Formats: sequence, structure tokens, C-alpha cells
Amino acid sequence: MKKIIITLICLFLLCGCSSVIYEGSVTDGQSDLTIKDEDKDASYNNAKSLEVGDDDIYITSAGTYTLTGELNGAVIVEVSKDEEVQLVLDNVTINNDGFNCIYIKEADKVTITLADGSVNTLTDTSTYTMIDDNDVDATIFSKADLVINGSGTLNINANYKHGIVSKDDLIITSGTYNIDSVGQGICGKDCLKISDGQFNITSSGDALKSNNDEDTSKGFIYITGGTFNINSLGDGIYGINLVNIEGGTFNIKTTKNSTNSSFKGIKSDLSITISSGTFDINVADDGIHSDGDIYISDGEFTIVSSDDAIHGDGKVTIDGGNFNISAYEGIEGTYITINDGVIYIAANDDGINAGQKVYTYTPTIEINGGTITIVMGQGDTDAIDSNGYIYVNGGTIDITAQSAFDYDSGAEYNGGTIIVNGTQVNTITNQMMGGQMGGQMGGQQTGGQPSAPSGNMPGGFAGRR
Repeated sequence: MKKIIITLICLFLLCGCSSVIYEGSVTDGQSDLTIKDEDKDASYNNAKSLEVGDDDIYITSAGTYTLTGELNGAVIVEVSKDEEVQLVLDNVTINNDGFNCIYIKEADKVTITLADGSVNTLTDTSTYTMIDDNDVDATIFSKADLVINGSGTLNINANYKHGIVSKDDLIITSGTYNIDSVGQGICGKDCLKISDGQFNITSSGDALKSNNDEDTSKGFIYITGGTFNINSLGDGIYGINLVNIEGGTFNIKTTKNSTNSSFKGIKSDLSITISSGTFDINVADDGIHSDGDIYISDGEFTIVSSDDAIHGDGKVTIDGGNFNISAYEGIEGTYITINDGVIYIAANDDGINAGQKVYTYTPTIEINGGTITIVMGQGDTDAIDSNGYIYVNGGTIDITAQSAFDYDSGAEYNGGTIIVNGTQVNTITNQMMGGQMGGQMGGQQTGGQPSAPSGNMPGGFAGRR
């Protein structure tokens, strides 16, 4: 976006914003990014069949239980804190017109297994009559660690608030999930881990969420596989401290509305890491957004965004991947590094923009490799715009724009290929809209040599969004 340079430090202090952006992920080496083999095991033995009817079912002893048929009521699990329960859903329909469908009040861990070939449907109502002091707010609600596995299908019609909520860990390793929710789709407070499955989620709130904001090693989403079809009136995927995606197929659509304030595709307040996957993101807000850092090493990305396609307040680092971006602004951050990848950007404001989002880094765009094509809309637009420095050290940059480059502090062209409007050039021109015009540079700036990137700067703050 065009550079109106305003000193924001005092505003941050007055607002009380105190989330420090660190170099690298604040959760590196802390979050438990593993899924145990036992959580993938959907076998069950010596199961006790539960009689279903018009009364609530209470499970008060550890063991394995099977549900088949139609239940008009709730399944309530309350065992000791060191006991485990396995609940097998085998073609069961649960309807409850006054409370939720499955309530795990106390246990060490509960595993819900979707029996092979089964279709299971849970439907609640728009009003709950609470049975204790816990604020039960989901069709499946757990106060303990919750694992869901098996190859069956789970349909959830969440008319009160959310679809599935665990106040501890929530781990899903297989199954098919069709969730229609007036609130959030799936939420694990301490973490949400998914290794496989088919997820079709329509939600009026965030579709996938983890929201423990008291411990930076928790509040994360970890996905290694699965197929996700998300249609949300909130954020598609939101891990408050970390989103780490290592595989999967993602079709994410968000729609702006008056109820929510954020409609991003993939979002974190601190860190996003993506190393694989196929992403089709069409959103009313940022496509991929972090108030901290973003690191992408591989993947296939098609992003259509009404705002920024990729936005990180701190560092945005791209080491590989294929990107097809159509957005108001393509890639935005304080320090942007592109080392590899095939990137196509069609933008209406800036193609790549480095602005002072946090004070941990100096605004810098550093291009070391990759193939970058930028096509800009007409008007007051820049293909590559930095409020600080631009460094082109390698790669191929093909720009179609009225203004190819715009920078405040300096630029260096040290290698690579630059093509502007069909002509190969060996200089970085400076177009400072609204101010003086900078000189042409081939490795040096008119008025002095730019200093090297400063990297860390003390005292970085960013407010959460």
C-alpha cells in the first residue's frame, strides 16, 4: 500500500499491545507436533452394547461401549480422571431437544470410533438446559482429551453453537465429517491435530480452531493430511499460537458478515508454517495471515483475496511452492524473503510490500531465487514496494506495471534477471509516488550506498487480530 509514514510506537504503547514478535517461531521446540499410532487404531474388542431409547445414557466405568439405533437424549461420560473410555458409533442417530448429544464430563481420555461403513448423525437444538456448572456449548463437548478415529461417517447438525469442542486436546485421525454449525465447526482448546479424514464444514464461526492463549506451546493446529472443504462466515483455520500444515487438500471459502470481524483463510496470532499441501483459498479477508511470522517451503496455492493473499506482520519467508495469487495486495510483511518457488501475482495495490508492521525488523524485500511474475492494475500501484530496502540477489522477476519498484531507504541489484514491461533491465528504478523520484540503480542508490539488512531490532510489538 502507498507509504504514509507514521510513527506508531506511541500508539502501540497506549493501546497496551504487548505481543512480542520474536525471530523464528515462538513455538519452535515446544508444541507437541506428533500423533500417536494408538490414536489411529480404530479397532475395538469386548465392547458392551448400550441400550438406546428416550433416556440419557450415563457411562461411569472405563471400557468400550457400542451405540446403535436411535437415541433421544445425551450420552454422558463421567469416569475418574485416570480412566479411559472408547465409544463406538455404529449407525447411531442421536437427537436431543434440550441439551447436547455427547458430553464428556470427566475422564483421562475418550476415543470416539466411527465403525467401518457406519453413518452416524447427531442433532441438537437451539436451546440448552444446563445440567451442571460447565458451559456446554457443542454437539460433542469434552472436558478431557478427545480422539476421533474410524472409517465411518459422522454428520453433525449443531443448532445451539459449535460442532465438536474439546477443552483439552482434540485429535482426529480418520473418518468422514459433515458438519453444519451455527458456531464453530471443530475446536480443540489446547490443540487440534488431524492426520487424515474428509471434512465438509459449513460454519457461522471459525471452521477449525485452537484457542488456548495462556500457553504458547498450546493453542495450535497441526495437520498432516486429509481433505477439507470449508465454507465459513469466520476464519477457515485459526490456531492462535501456531498453524503447522504438512499435507492435505484445502478448499477454503470465507464470506464477510456483520456477526464476525475476521474472515481469513488460514490465521495465527504468532506463527504459520506450511511445508506441503494443495490450497484453494477464496476469502473476504487475508488468505494466509499471521500477526507474527510465516514460513512456506512447498505446496500448491491458488489464492483469491479481497485483501492480502499472504500477510505476516513479522517475517514472511518463501523457500518453495507454486503460487497463483489474485488479490488487492499479493504478499505483505515487514521482512520478506523469497528463496525459491514459482509465484504469479495479479494485484490492485502492491504486488509485494514490506511495511513497518512490527519493530523487530527493518522493512526489507530480499529476493534470492525463484520465478516471480507480477501483473499490476492501473493507477497508483507498485509491483515491489518497500518502506525500507530492496535486495535482488537472484531469481527471475517479470513485472508488468506502471511502477516496477518503490523504496524508501535503498536498493541493491546483485544478480538474477529483471524484466519490466517486456524489457530486460539491469537497474532498479525508484518510483516514489507523492514524493521525489529516486534515481536508477545498478547495485547502488543515488545519494549513498544502502546499509545491509538489520534483521532484528529490539522492542517489536504487534496487536492481535
